[in-house]
Amino acid sequence: MVNLEPHDGFLTRKVEPFLSNGNSAMHGYLHANKESVVVGESLLEHPAIRKADLVLIDPSTLSDSISLDNFNVNVCVISWFGLNGPYSDYEGSSEAIFALTGIMGMLGESDGQPIIPTGFHPQILGGLSAFNGALSYLLEQIKDPASAVEKPKFCIDASIFEANMCLTDLGALSSYNGEPPHKRLGINRFFPTYPLGIWPCRDGWLGVTVLSPSQWGSFCELLGLQELALNPKYGISANRLDDVEIIEPQILEALSRHSAEDLFYRGQKMRIPMARVPTMGELFDVDQYVHRKAFSTIVDGDIRYKVPSIPFRLYDTPPKFGGDVSDLGANNGLWNGLSEDTAERNLKGSMVSELPLQGMNNY
Repeated sequence: MVNLEPHDGFLTRKVEPFLSNGNSAMHGYLHANKESVVVGESLLEHPAIRKADLVLIDPSTLSDSISLDNFNVNVCVISWFGLNGPYSDYEGSSEAIFALTGIMGMLGESDGQPIIPTGFHPQILGGLSAFNGALSYLLEQIKDPASAVEKPKFCIDASIFEANMCLTDLGALSSYNGEPPHKRLGINRFFPTYPLGIWPCRDGWLGVTVLSPSQWGSFCELLGLQELALNPKYGISANRLDDVEIIEPQILEALSRHSAEDLFYRGQKMRIPMARVPTMGELFDVDQYVHRKAFSTIVDGDIRYKVPSIPFRLYDTPPKFGGDVSDLGANNGLWNGLSEDTAERNLKGSMVSELPLQGMNNY
């Protein structure tokens, strides 16, 4: 993959946190193993553009003299609210997406202001949605290469906002049907599921999601709270939430007597949806994370640091774990004055051996 950057670099180069050399750790995480080329005025004529299988574009970075129609290649346009629609002219942000999807409104104490989530989850979900759509179109072209040249180039309009609506699909339907929104109930309290959240144990933290009556019974058995399990009222999750002031103190007291790791492994055998939540100091030594190579090493100059690995396992074409980060314009020499034929060879990857669902039976 080739990053065609403006003279001052992608905005990700200015995103905190910064390494001791002044470079962005987030930029390194997102752009390891990618080439960096600084583009002058001839963006459309750049050989990496003209011969690419797919061009990813942030439309806000294009100059007024360039239209999406000018790109004679497959294009995926990623923006906050899409190229058209009632919000298309709005400026976006993570906070705006959290608010518009209703996620923010459910977080925090029942009284006072909601908690604004941190991080870049909206953009990451938007990128995954764009990836899924673009890959589907590309696979269709690869399936029949002979006719690919006859097919019109595609332009995917990927909206970060629309991608994030997947997190609150029921909320959107409820709103459309005129149902009032649920009130914020407090920390670790989300209608209609209880218990649901992350709680402290004697040492460490435990994530719990109890849905079915059988899971509730097993959870009570795990913590020695059989009296709660015997109450028929609490077989319904929403009823447990109604009596949260009675139930939660007992859960917290029971959790304080056990280690998170012990409860996790015991609960796993009892088929209770649980997750041990490590501290930052424990994160890189969790056995399953080590076994699954959940973290990889990024190299930025003389600095090495760990980041989450790609979450997908492609066995025929495995991902590269970790990698190096290119300085701004580090690969200019590979592309300056390059012919289109050479550019095509540089960009051409191995063909897919078969379609992803080939061999699956139809039902």
